[in-house]
Amino acid sequence: MNKALLLSLALFCCGLQMQAQTMTEDEIMAKLNEASALDNAKKTAEALDAFLLIGKNMEQQRTEVEHQIYVYCQAKACMCYETLKRYKEAYLLAKKLMSGSLTEKEKKDVAHLYAMNGYMYATSFMHGNNRQLVKARTILEGIMPYADGKVREYALPKIPLSWYFEAAEYHLSQQYDKALACYQNALKGFMELRKTDDEISVLRHIAEIKGTLYDGIGSENAYKQALYLSRQTGKSDAQMEILKELWKIGKTIGDVQQVQAYAASIDSLVDATSDLQTKYTYYNQKGNEARDLGQYGIAEQWYLRGKDIAECADTKSVSANKHLSYSNLRNLYAAIGRYNDALLYAKKAIEEFQAHTPMGDATYNMPYMALADIYRQIGDKENCYRSLDKLFETVSRITEPKELYHLYITRGRCHFAFKSYQSALNDYKKADELLATKYPQTDGDRISLLALIGGVEHQLRNYAESEQYYRKYAEYTKALYGEKSLEHINAQIYLANAEGFVGNVTYGCNDYIAAVLQLKALMKQRIPYMSSTEHEGLWNSLSSLFTMMTPYALEAKQTQTAFTKNCYDALVMSKSFLLESERSMYGVIKRMGTPEDMHDYTTLASMKNQVKAWAKDYKANADSILSVSRKVSRLENLLANRCKGYSDGTDFMDVDYNAVKQALGQNEMLIDFTDYVSQSQGRKYAAYIINKVQDYPLLKALFAERQIDTLGIVRPDMYYSEDYSENVLKLLWEPLKENVSEGATIYYVPSQLLFQISLESLLLPDGSLLGSHYHFVRLSSARELMKMKSESKGYKSNSAVLYGGLQYDLETTAMAEESKKYDLSNLLALRGEIVRGDSVFHDLQGTKEEILKIEDLLKRNKWQVFSYMGKNGTEESFLNMHGKSPKLLHLATHGFYYTPNRAENVDYLKGYTDAMSLSGLVLSGGNAAWLGKPLPKGVLGGILSANDIARLDLSNTDMVVLSACQTGQGKATSEGLYGLQRAFKKAGVGTIVMSLWNVSDKTTSEFMTTFYERLADKKNAWNKRKAFEEAKVIIRQRYLEPFHWAAFVMLD
Repeated sequence: MNKALLLSLALFCCGLQMQAQTMTEDEIMAKLNEASALDNAKKTAEALDAFLLIGKNMEQQRTEVEHQIYVYCQAKACMCYETLKRYKEAYLLAKKLMSGSLTEKEKKDVAHLYAMNGYMYATSFMHGNNRQLVKARTILEGIMPYADGKVREYALPKIPLSWYFEAAEYHLSQQYDKALACYQNALKGFMELRKTDDEISVLRHIAEIKGTLYDGIGSENAYKQALYLSRQTGKSDAQMEILKELWKIGKTIGDVQQVQAYAASIDSLVDATSDLQTKYTYYNQKGNEARDLGQYGIAEQWYLRGKDIAECADTKSVSANKHLSYSNLRNLYAAIGRYNDALLYAKKAIEEFQAHTPMGDATYNMPYMALADIYRQIGDKENCYRSLDKLFETVSRITEPKELYHLYITRGRCHFAFKSYQSALNDYKKADELLATKYPQTDGDRISLLALIGGVEHQLRNYAESEQYYRKYAEYTKALYGEKSLEHINAQIYLANAEGFVGNVTYGCNDYIAAVLQLKALMKQRIPYMSSTEHEGLWNSLSSLFTMMTPYALEAKQTQTAFTKNCYDALVMSKSFLLESERSMYGVIKRMGTPEDMHDYTTLASMKNQVKAWAKDYKANADSILSVSRKVSRLENLLANRCKGYSDGTDFMDVDYNAVKQALGQNEMLIDFTDYVSQSQGRKYAAYIINKVQDYPLLKALFAERQIDTLGIVRPDMYYSEDYSENVLKLLWEPLKENVSEGATIYYVPSQLLFQISLESLLLPDGSLLGSHYHFVRLSSARELMKMKSESKGYKSNSAVLYGGLQYDLETTAMAEESKKYDLSNLLALRGEIVRGDSVFHDLQGTKEEILKIEDLLKRNKWQVFSYMGKNGTEESFLNMHGKSPKLLHLATHGFYYTPNRAENVDYLKGYTDAMSLSGLVLSGGNAAWLGKPLPKGVLGGILSANDIARLDLSNTDMVVLSACQTGQGKATSEGLYGLQRAFKKAGVGTIVMSLWNVSDKTTSEFMTTFYERLADKKNAWNKRKAFEEAKVIIRQRYLEPFHWAAFVMLD
């Protein structure tokens, strides 16, 4: 109120009629002057009382003068309230004034007071313990028509903010429908105000809720909107978080192209920013990617990089980041069995979380959940239950059912692990009871409980109840995730097993078949867009679903039915799946790709080998490993997408029982061995027998591995001795004998322990060998039979490359001179750094004579022969065969295979864990690298690992003869044998001759020379298998002990 109004009031007071007032005219004037003086003197409280008193006396407003005095004093009272920060009284008084009769001038002045104090009053309800968001919003919406200038600028955003805060409250209490409605209102308000950062935040929350409610499309769309806005604002940290979530969605729904696209965007974003928070998010994301692909060493390095940032004092949100980093490392170490490290980071995570959480908070002990889980995995019951006791200390303060659910299922899992099945069942049912108070049965967590309860009921032998729970689980997963989802596929298999236990075999078989067919279709859909690394990650997670069909068939007595056929189809796909998927990509590139594609493929193989070489010491080589790993990921995805344009590369998955049967000739059969793990008996073996006439394969149960163990066989050659052969035959051959006819051609595919056994060399009671009664052909997988029958390689010439009589000790100058002879692509020559070793390889004197004899024999038969002996048989010479390999390749040298444990005692191999790095061949000058001697720049070390061989193109080679020890050894998996045989098969070689154990130099040379003599014999007409069997017979006549001749096997 201005001074002019005060002067006019004084003049009007001269004619004031004091009707029904308690104060006289003089008293009012005196009090008005007093109030003004107090106000001017900053005595606001006293001035307020005076203005209110005058206002009360003028409240009737019978005259214009009374009205003006009343309005003036009430307005001044509002100002005093505002000065005293008594915004409620100011707001209410102004609101009362606004409801009366005011002139336009008065209304303008009072409106400002009403808006300003209303704003301040409203904001008091948006924070602290007195939060009343609906009331705050009502006040704000009421004042908005009267707010202008700064008041409007401040007040207007508070309306959508109140919706945001209200949504957050509903979100935290998991009232998702209400939360979504509030978030939508907040989004609308922020959009109108162009508050882009707030829009992004709201959209991310909307996406999170939609994801929780299993609305994947809605979640993805909200994140995409948020990503678009964050790119407009240049917020790299927000972009990183959003891209990470979009990557997760793609991973969940199986959209491989989307996953790759977002991964590339993430890589590009981090390259262009220096923001630590963005880099922190990136490192954790890359760690998650590597962990999901089974690249645990690489995942560890990414997580450690994130931890370094989190522990940096300058990082924002340090506590939250440190807790996340510790949790990531905890979970990784637990997953790979490094339990001491897992416990260390579990305790760090607890310490960090509790340091920033009030002791009385309901979530204070939540991190003990992970600690209990680690102790469960270790089998430490005492510490597991101690951690659970800590976890449940605050259970009475937790009200949200979802949080209680996690507590009870954690304890239930621990009870289950320690075989307290009834206690586990009680906890799982309690968890469901809690969820049921708020969530319908269609809730994802309640659905997952159906499977957990079904599993416990099974252990309690309540098979009918177990089946009912699994049936509900299958129904609900189908409704929630879709018929083609992995969740539903898994549920179908659980149901099939449960049905089997209650005798509903037909239903169980049908469910199993439906699940596996869906799974195969899903894999064929995804694989064309996936890199080879992603193939491996996918296969590792799904392979057991295929391989466990066999024990189901045996239990259900489905040993020669339509179900047996489906079981065999699954087995054929599982064996050598990864090998075939990689060979498929190379085949597509070779047939249809461009020179650029082939260059990229070779680059990729070399980079992967480089990473494996560095992986010997992750800590020392972390920067290089992570840098090259990023490049590998990008190049793999690029190449996979280009290959998809030529062919989907899934033809190898179409090989099934019908195709195998069709490939067999008259008097031919296939025995495909398989194995599985039984809870009660350990690893067990079975075999599928296939011939030309039967409608379905015949499945035969064989033996448990422990039965072999009880025989006391400590060396592989003992399988073939008189003392043990009878028992070995009884376990391995007798169950099959009645289904094969004398003289038949028997193709067989080994499995696990059987990789160490040569069927054809087993000794019969009459002293003859099993191989003298049947024509055995050893295969790496049934697919090889298809190739043998369908492919006819047109070799340009009878060319041979022979290695033998090698010098393993060479001066580095001599190695450098030999290296200069070959102009190798840098891609092929890429190698890891040299490390120290602990032993040397001695020259094999017999191999020189062996090579000379074979060379002479081949040349006499018009073969073109290239021999590498002495210092000439270098690694460079071998790699130079890439893409131009001979029809025959003979390698007479040292071979090696180490398990990871044995490799710890060999410095050159120490740190490697994969079988393809722990097996290989030694070439000229190999001792220098093995002993860690420095080599001239660009000179290769002469240690040729299986990984090195696997990245070559040796597809022109019909046969490779490994005249070396241990070349048939490797790591047995359900997917095949990892070692030299896999390496040469991946490189494209047709037939491999190799040894299953160490054989003397002299005997090996004799065998090999004899083999080539028989091969060149006119009666054999270069029939390699016939020549091979004849050579074994001849050597056996010279050396009766199986040790000398049974080691040699031929593999197609």
